[in-house]
Amino acid sequence: MLKSCFNFIWILIIISSLDLYCLHAQTEEKPDPNTYYQNFEEFINVIKEIQNKYVDEVELKELLKNAYKGMLNGLDPYSQFIDSENLEELKIETGGVFDGLGIEVIIKDSVLTVLTPIVDSPAFRAGVLIGDKIIKIDGKSTKKITIREAISMLRGKTHTKVTLTVMHEGESEPVDIAIERAKIHVVSTRGVRIVDEESKIGYIAVTSFQDNTITDLDIAVDVLRKQEMESLILDLRFNPGGLLNIAVDMVDRFIKKGLIVSTKGRSKSQYHEYKAHRLGTYPNFPLIILVNNGSASASEIVAGAVKDHKRGLLLGTKTFGKGSVQSLIPIENRNSALKLTTAKYYTPSGALIEESGIKPDISVDLTKKEIRGLHKYLTRINAVDIHTKDRKKYFEDNEHKTEFVDVQLVRAIDILKGIRVYAKTTEKE
Repeated sequence: MLKSCFNFIWILIIISSLDLYCLHAQTEEKPDPNTYYQNFEEFINVIKEIQNKYVDEVELKELLKNAYKGMLNGLDPYSQFIDSENLEELKIETGGVFDGLGIEVIIKDSVLTVLTPIVDSPAFRAGVLIGDKIIKIDGKSTKKITIREAISMLRGKTHTKVTLTVMHEGESEPVDIAIERAKIHVVSTRGVRIVDEESKIGYIAVTSFQDNTITDLDIAVDVLRKQEMESLILDLRFNPGGLLNIAVDMVDRFIKKGLIVSTKGRSKSQYHEYKAHRLGTYPNFPLIILVNNGSASASEIVAGAVKDHKRGLLLGTKTFGKGSVQSLIPIENRNSALKLTTAKYYTPSGALIEESGIKPDISVDLTKKEIRGLHKYLTRINAVDIHTKDRKKYFEDNEHKTEFVDVQLVRAIDILKGIRVYAKTTEKE
């Protein structure tokens, strides 16, 4: 039985190698096909030796699954092999409601790392920070862990607890953070309000890019315009991204024409240009976008396009640098899939987002103490969404309860007030 399995695998590998050979032949000089066969033969021999001599019996299916995971983990932090169980989990993730801690994680430099905690999530409130290295989950080492395995351990029923052992950036000793899981409702638009009555400066925090984000953004802008908003601060800090089409639609609200983002991969089929085309662009009010190293993916598409088109200013710190496109590729006749990086994002000026990130026009760095204070502040002040009744009363009631000063927001307000004063002065002249 085992021999027949190997024969079957060998046939599949020969077919795969021929496909690879044909692909390379179209783009490069013909390689020696014997190289492929020798490498695959070594792979088969390794499997045979493991099955024959490893101390415990290992199923062929498990060996192959681990091989797939290893191949994909070696490519980049985002490519993954997704088996049937985790495929269902992925569907739950994209729904916007799930049980867990509320953190986005990646494998960075072979270490499980926090990309960003979701605003107002249990992890955010507990003090999990951007860039934290998660060394252990409930005492179990995360060394060599995959993203899907990590998500499985972090997820759990509401009200159950988990302890993360994390190393904060710049610190030498790890700390244990106990967190109670909760039902995570990802509300994409929060904290809508006028932050300066005299200059009529509006504020909107967008925390993710979901199906309903643009609808909520339109409602929020309409609410602020009815309050005579003259300029806007769009807060994309701690926003890990989401759907590409939503990011494109958001930029389309702010610019009338031109390229928003392009994607480029190995093949021509991966080259796409996304351009502004929508009627009904927002008025050309002064705009500042707040960003930090937790602003990633779709957030960086918006930030990069607004910056390149000179539609507004970016203020804060450099964004994360997650500018790659992942495609979900089903495995034929199997209830599994590959989440594979197939292209990379480029801003309208042609700048690569991946690893480079987007630099703000105005840099406003925060100390570690200020970053932790910002977590608590945003949890409270952005706790209401655009549908909450008596939003104005909520902010008035809570304004006196904090001594924390969001220096990035204050700087943005000061700049917009200066722009307003300058515009009125030059009008008179």
